[in-house]
Amino acid sequence: MLIISLVLALTAIGYLLLNMHIYSVRRTYRHIKSPPISQNLTWFLGLLPDFKKRIQVSPNGAQVLAQYHHDFKWDLFVLPIFTKNIIFCMELEIIGKVLADWKTFPKDEGYKKVFSFISGVRIFGNYGLLSDPGTNVWYAKRRAMDPGFHKSFLKSIIPEMNKVVNKIVRHLKSRPSSTIFDICLDMNQSAFEAISSCGFNMSSSVMATHGNHIVKTVPLILQAMTLSMRESSFKYPWAWRKEKTTLKESVEVIRDLKRNLLLERIKSDAPENPDLMSHIINSNKCSDQLSIDDLVDDYLVFLIAGMETTAITMAITLFYLANNSGIFFKVRSEIDSVVKRGESMKPDDVNKLVYLEMVIKECLRMKPPVRAVGRCCVKDDVVVNGLKIPNGAEIHIPIMDLHHDSRYWENPQLFDPDRFSPDSKKKIKSFSYLPFAAGARSCIGKNFAILEAKMVVSRIVQEFDLVNPYPEVTDLKTAGFVTSRPVDGVNLKLCPRPQ
Repeated sequence: MLIISLVLALTAIGYLLLNMHIYSVRRTYRHIKSPPISQNLTWFLGLLPDFKKRIQVSPNGAQVLAQYHHDFKWDLFVLPIFTKNIIFCMELEIIGKVLADWKTFPKDEGYKKVFSFISGVRIFGNYGLLSDPGTNVWYAKRRAMDPGFHKSFLKSIIPEMNKVVNKIVRHLKSRPSSTIFDICLDMNQSAFEAISSCGFNMSSSVMATHGNHIVKTVPLILQAMTLSMRESSFKYPWAWRKEKTTLKESVEVIRDLKRNLLLERIKSDAPENPDLMSHIINSNKCSDQLSIDDLVDDYLVFLIAGMETTAITMAITLFYLANNSGIFFKVRSEIDSVVKRGESMKPDDVNKLVYLEMVIKECLRMKPPVRAVGRCCVKDDVVVNGLKIPNGAEIHIPIMDLHHDSRYWENPQLFDPDRFSPDSKKKIKSFSYLPFAAGARSCIGKNFAILEAKMVVSRIVQEFDLVNPYPEVTDLKTAGFVTSRPVDGVNLKLCPRPQ
């Protein structure tokens, strides 16, 4: 009886101390609006029970947070979820300052937990460009890699990119014109070959031997990331064993391949024209904390992040062109005026495809591959635009919501590339458009992605008539935990353009 009483007393004391701690933390957020919390014995859970209910029927946490915004119509509010406090922010001035100050607002440690290792399998490691919250090692690496995406480098890869484009066009022409297919799969292959041959100088023989395996492994990694975030049982050793085994075996093949290629490059003379691999190797010299496996981590960052997001963007662009004949023919007319059909594109040609770039930017507004970004405040007494942000606060920036806010975009559900016209009288408000985020942590490969999308899409438009086989489908439903991709793919028919 005494033991039971002692256990009950300790439980009561523990419950009281937990509530006191959570109450103390939540008091620091009392100046920010918050949805109501049930005032009962589960008060300390905050909105966790409600959040769990919502996420069972929503594809991801970003969409759940968007639901709260829709329900309460607040641009700034805090969601207390057990010991976490997530600040949902759609105030542009605050967003700009948060994204600009990477030392005060680094990435949340949650990114590291999701992207670094999955069930013991190394993916992006502790210092990967995507997973590192914002250490000095990350900053030095980022500065060392930035030259790999300057205009001079991008111009130098255009001849190699032409080869990738020619290959995908030949493959698409090999299909009967009556075939309905998901073009996302072809765009995945194209994006892989672009990043591998143009960025990492991977030989055609290596791509032929390992390419199919690598392309198939990327979705496996993304699926595992999703499971690790969504399914609490994924952390248990006995759960999801088949998926974990497949992931481990698949990733090890890629890591071994890239490790060997990196070691060969390190031993050999650097190429006359540095590629991305050169800059990754150079970034290794910025810290003695880095190893060869850290270089492999960064290869996987460029492979997975670059391949997935660019492939999604290209597929969605083709979908919108298939559904908007006027825009399609305007794009084709521009392309025909710049480069003759069947000829390779030159560096100056790419810059002349102004309207196509407007179309791609509008696709990135309509369906950004990443729905949201998050930052974490790591300093005391931080005030941004009059708002006091407590140390430890997680700031959620909803990219999708910003891109569809009628205060910044007229008829936001309408596909209208003219929003991005250089002559447009309606200025795009700073930080209302964030497909690549902004600030020091913005996507390092954004210019590479736009270049690739312009070259691949332009050739497909020049060589094929795009047909939506399901005309009743005028929009694409997108979802996903890591990237936001079309749920049912992008089904099209490509009919060869008459000579």
